Amino acid sequence: MKKAFTRTLLLAALLSGTNHVFAENRAMNLTTTQAAPSNLQLLIDRHFAIWNSGDAAEREKAFATVYTSDFFVADYDGLNQGAEPVNAAIGKVQSQHPGFIFTPAPVEWNHGVARVTWGYGPKDNPYLVRGEDVFTLRDGKLASARVFLSK
Repeated sequence: MKKAFTRTLLLAALLSGTNHVFAENRAMNLTTTQAAPSNLQLLIDRHFAIWNSGDAAEREKAFATVYTSDFFVADYDGLNQGAEPVNAAIGKVQSQHPGFIFTPAPVEWNHGVARVTWGYGPKDNPYLVRGEDVFTLRDGKLASARVFLSK
């Protein structure tokens, strides 16, 4: 009897979670479009200009035009949220790889999510490291970036 009751509770929990996922998907379909925002490539270009800039003060000035106030970057080193921690993370990456720059491909868009593949390396080998960033947008700015390394 106890086993049957446990199975019933588990099934009910699973089914209620499924309804929540379906509800989220329906809500997402109402608020997303296939067409990319008109300023998307410009935002991405500015994002990579920030990451390629060696001047922390200049980077910080540019943050408000590109990122939401709660923008975060999630990568293999962790999660950095807000202008100060993200700016510090950029400085750390640059200090570990002097002379390296990001060379991004054009942005791709799919129902509310942007993706950019990129190379990272010195000018004579700009694709030494390859990766991909997946972005979300909110209110016309980048809200998050998730970083994946390929090589």
